[in-house]
Amino acid sequence: MRIFRVFVVLLALLWGWTAQAQEQSIVFETTSYRQVFVYVGPSITYPQQVDILNPGVPVQVVERNSIGNWVRVQRWADGELMMDGWILSGYLNSVPELQYGDLPVTSLPDAAPENVNSPSLATLYQQPVIPTLSAAIREVFERGQAAGNHADVITKVGDSLSASVSYITIFSEDGYALGPYGYLEPTLLYYRDSTAGESIAAQIGMSTYVVFDPFWATDERCEPNESPLACEYRVKQPSVAFILFGPNDVRSMTETEYHEQMRMIIEETLAAGIIPVLMTFSAHPDAELYWQAINFNIELVRLTDEYEVPLINLWAAVQPLPEYGLDEDRIHLAPSGFTVLKYDTGHEAFYGISLQNLLVLRTLDEIRLSLGLDENP
Repeated sequence: MRIFRVFVVLLALLWGWTAQAQEQSIVFETTSYRQVFVYVGPSITYPQQVDILNPGVPVQVVERNSIGNWVRVQRWADGELMMDGWILSGYLNSVPELQYGDLPVTSLPDAAPENVNSPSLATLYQQPVIPTLSAAIREVFERGQAAGNHADVITKVGDSLSASVSYITIFSEDGYALGPYGYLEPTLLYYRDSTAGESIAAQIGMSTYVVFDPFWATDERCEPNESPLACEYRVKQPSVAFILFGPNDVRSMTETEYHEQMRMIIEETLAAGIIPVLMTFSAHPDAELYWQAINFNIELVRLTDEYEVPLINLWAAVQPLPEYGLDEDRIHLAPSGFTVLKYDTGHEAFYGISLQNLLVLRTLDEIRLSLGLDENP
């Protein structure tokens, strides 16, 4: 009997080891469709390796950053590791079995600012691309819920970059294709029926000054002497506001003035029980006001630290993209041309708006999970 028990125990252990080995042996293999530079970490600020990944060469995808737009790949030959580094995932051929939600998330920072020569640029690179929520944000959310705000409603505040129907508004469109970002679908379904649509506080030509000017509150739902910002918040009663100003303001004010105007927007948003999500903005290095734009982005980082509010570091995220994610005018983000969310063909590695929407969706995922919001609002 004792021998039988020992046999059973050994059999159970063997089964467990076999199952574990099978689980560990699961690999995601694919190829790139273009020549790709390989980096030591998930950013162009990390050293570039001597290796270049050529099209058609099979690699195993073993790890991702917090989003999935950077992945770690390995190339093996005859049992020997020939390549091990990081690439933009948008350069890979999409295969159905490769889902970024199934990959472990790296502990490496989003950038290596110590390798950046400019102190100003290093300051921006130090900021993570996707924010983590502070304890203070939960209090803001709960206060907003008590005031009647809707947990599944979001809005956008800003200039023409925010007013674009290609930004956030398309979350509500059918026919989306998340591809390897399927782990974000529960969050998309949670918010998609209550996304921003047309925002009274996001208009072409709007700035951090005029968002407080009742002259711009032309919607029939706005009350006399009500600002566009106050009107939007009263009408929509959202739980989250994505705030992006800069390309207009950088032409008309100093960074001190910009800081104060953004402070006013943050404080009004917090007072309404709405989570303000700030966003840095892209700027082309050849632009006349490039360094002014960098200074404006640094002011956003300072405000984020002061108020403990979330910040999406779009500026850092778009640096590897063609023309820094910008369209021909070097002001607006480049659109993919699709009217739905589409991430099964790597557009986030080429088009600024595609990456911007991905970062917003990933941030909403962070917010929803951190607040413990159910998938069905």
